[in-house]
Amino acid sequence: MARLAKTVTPENRLPFWKKLWATPRLLDQEATDSAFDEFQEGLIPRHMHKIFLKSFGAKKDQLNNRFFVDEATFQSWDSKLQELLPSHEESVEAIVIYGSPDRLEAHQLKGQPRRTVRDIVVDDWQAACGIVTAGHSKLYLFVEPKMRGCIVRVVKEDEE
Repeated sequence: MARLAKTVTPENRLPFWKKLWATPRLLDQEATDSAFDEFQEGLIPRHMHKIFLKSFGAKKDQLNNRFFVDEATFQSWDSKLQELLPSHEESVEAIVIYGSPDRLEAHQLKGQPRRTVRDIVVDDWQAACGIVTAGHSKLYLFVEPKMRGCIVRVVKEDEE
């Protein structure tokens, strides 16, 4: 019988994030589910939500273009957040979500917009998704194994 891992997030992530971001904060299950739902609304077409949830975190075939909205683009690891987000904020907040077949786990990071996409997802050995918020702009990102970059979509919210 296989042992269940204590955490879904790979163990090398926390030390890496601590060097570049403020101390990462593990989100509770309710906040994680809420963030994952927001991610799906922002990057995944509504008719693909159920299939994406089953596929995310499972060791299955790679996802293809039908899983993402048309506005999504491919970006390299070295893309800086300040270049992707149309905001002049001094800080950004990121939520990174990792999945396994039975649960999701999310961490919240706070830092500067000079960070790159690689500083959030670290590598492409495990599928991850995330939401980066800067002011009234949000960046939704997704990476899967052997992708060598990530799928992103930027959404600028209207000021009220």
